[in-house]
Amino acid sequence: MKSVIFDKMSSMKTVFLLGALTILSSCQKNEYLSAKLPAKDNSVIQEHYVDEKSNTLKGRLLVPKGFSRQITNENTWEHFIQNQALEKYGSPILKYDGTKISDQIHHVGTLKYDVGEKDLQQCADALIRLRAEYLFGQKRYSEIGFNFTSGDHFSWKSYAEGVRPLINRNNVSFVKRAPENTLSSHSDFRQYLDIIYNYAGTISLSKELKDSKSITELNIGDLIITPGSPGHTVMVADKISDGKNKKYALIEGFTPAQTIHILSVNGNPWFNIKPGVIIETPRYTFQNAVIKRFE
Repeated sequence: MKSVIFDKMSSMKTVFLLGALTILSSCQKNEYLSAKLPAKDNSVIQEHYVDEKSNTLKGRLLVPKGFSRQITNENTWEHFIQNQALEKYGSPILKYDGTKISDQIHHVGTLKYDVGEKDLQQCADALIRLRAEYLFGQKRYSEIGFNFTSGDHFSWKSYAEGVRPLINRNNVSFVKRAPENTLSSHSDFRQYLDIIYNYAGTISLSKELKDSKSITELNIGDLIITPGSPGHTVMVADKISDGKNKKYALIEGFTPAQTIHILSVNGNPWFNIKPGVIIETPRYTFQNAVIKRFE
């Protein structure tokens, strides 16, 4: 079989397993799942959960009476997530082709990241994007790298040095065959991420990442993952507590590739969820999910 060099990504995510080259998706292929939670138009909400004038995640999400928000330290991963910049309130979730998804009632904010022009930045990829952007912004270039579903690791530093993946049947090798790039070039960095999106997903993240620090509660930056094809993942973006109960804000990407967004039900972005049980979100029900975290 002729070797195939993946210079340009196809419109469908391709990942490879040891048994055979397989076409998979990191998220459920349906545009959105029927929510088991009640769905109402945000315009009829009586209780106010958001500050429509704020364009940051932390500012947009109002803390309910009796609760307090988790304080995060500046420059940390948790602080980065909690302070994400948002599009103006009411901005729709858009697919990679610029069209709106059907479900526009289960979000209270969209993050200011491009989706790309191909169907690549899906659920796991959206969270990979956040982690990569955090490290890139801190100029921690040597720490940027992710595993393919095959288990092979591909770093931003290698890409910048001209290395590219070479796929021959079920085998992955890395060959230096492109001009070198500057590590600080964000446009080249985006091209690198498209390769990661094509070959990483919920399966690779579930194997690569460390377990959450707690088995009784979630933390900002934790990923709730059901690995598989299809699988799905969401990230904890904020956390509040009244001393006894804890609630969480969740962000996700989805299939097809679309705007990263803050989930909500009836305009309420705070989810009362716990590890180890069935976790219901508006567009996916997590059963036997694993809770993982980046370093």
